[in-house]
Amino acid sequence: MSLDASTLGLYAGAALAGAAGLRSVGGLAKIITRERGAAVSTQLHRDTFTDQLEAALTWARASHSALKAWVGTRPFRVSAVVEETAADRSYYLIPEDGRPLPAFAPGQYLTFHLPTTAGQAPVVRCYSLSERPRDDYYRVTVRRVAAPVDRPDLPPGRASGFFHHEVHAGSRLQVEAPQGAFFLDPTDDAPVVLIGAGIGVTPVFSMAAHLAHTRDRRPAYFFAAFRNGREHPFRTRLRELPWRAPNLNLHVSYSRPLAADRRGRDFDSLGRIDLPRLQQVLPSNNFRFYLCGPGPLMESLVPALLAWGVPAEHIHYEAFGPASVRGLSGEGAEPCDVQFARSDRTVRWDGAAGSLLEMATQAGVRLESGCRAGSCGQCRLGVLAGRVQHAKQPGVELLENECLACIAQPRGDVTLDA
Repeated sequence: MSLDASTLGLYAGAALAGAAGLRSVGGLAKIITRERGAAVSTQLHRDTFTDQLEAALTWARASHSALKAWVGTRPFRVSAVVEETAADRSYYLIPEDGRPLPAFAPGQYLTFHLPTTAGQAPVVRCYSLSERPRDDYYRVTVRRVAAPVDRPDLPPGRASGFFHHEVHAGSRLQVEAPQGAFFLDPTDDAPVVLIGAGIGVTPVFSMAAHLAHTRDRRPAYFFAAFRNGREHPFRTRLRELPWRAPNLNLHVSYSRPLAADRRGRDFDSLGRIDLPRLQQVLPSNNFRFYLCGPGPLMESLVPALLAWGVPAEHIHYEAFGPASVRGLSGEGAEPCDVQFARSDRTVRWDGAAGSLLEMATQAGVRLESGCRAGSCGQCRLGVLAGRVQHAKQPGVELLENECLACIAQPRGDVTLDA
């Protein structure tokens, strides 16, 4: 509510009417105070409603791929490449059309369609956005994946190798709009715990940077784990976060520190992130937990949090790389038959393969795939009969009769359109 000139004139006239006017001056002050208070209260309610509405819209856009910022791919140029560690590089992306970039939910990823040799389909891979939402550039950080130490006969990472060897400042890339089901919920202002291990630190760093940039007042704990200082990306930015967000507590762990690494300077504790470590630092389990890292970490830590009494709906996780989280929803599955209708193959499922995609590969049934972690949607399959269950929330929107083979397991006999 505001005071116009005629209202003020009436108040002034009352104030000039002798003793009664003097009493009215006190009433006038009370009225003005009430009206000013009502105006402030109304504005606060309006601001709160606007914030809640924007948070709900952000959640809706992030949760439903149909609301993606653009359809298909969009051309981007690499404006800069920054070496974070010997194996990690950050790529700064700007749109070719120069238009402001739509915001994303911290924790989401970009899907890249990388060129291959003529006549072959592009390689599709997903990489988490590793910076807070901005309208001038996106940033992803890619770790070069070498051949496994125990399997040197296997090839190194195809997509990460392409980024490290072929992508430079000025390179042109085809990119899908930000998406993914793993993101900081803007409608929930409860205290948070962010956990990132290895290159899995990228999406939770985006969350932490967002909390710092917005001066978020909720209590927050950020646990970051690396082998040593040589494999510690964003070192300076990580240490700056608590200065920008006083309610954010940073805890860095090294599992194999180098001789030059110093406890108290480079890292806070020795070892991996596990439940005892969390319990040493956290005042309680009353937090929203966001975890990202290699499959083994998720497979151990998520069940441990559940056993600690953290409700399942308060645990959000993303596993990096082909080793998706196994066993969280598929343990104890009964053997059953999986029929690949178009390939005219029926295979007995016993759970050993881990996912329908792995089982199909072992059985010689060729399925399209990309990230192999439930993010890109390349292994989308129609379920013609029966039922499947996903080991984690798919990163793309699916129809009722569809599944992502890389994170899906059968629940009884099932027939797939493959």
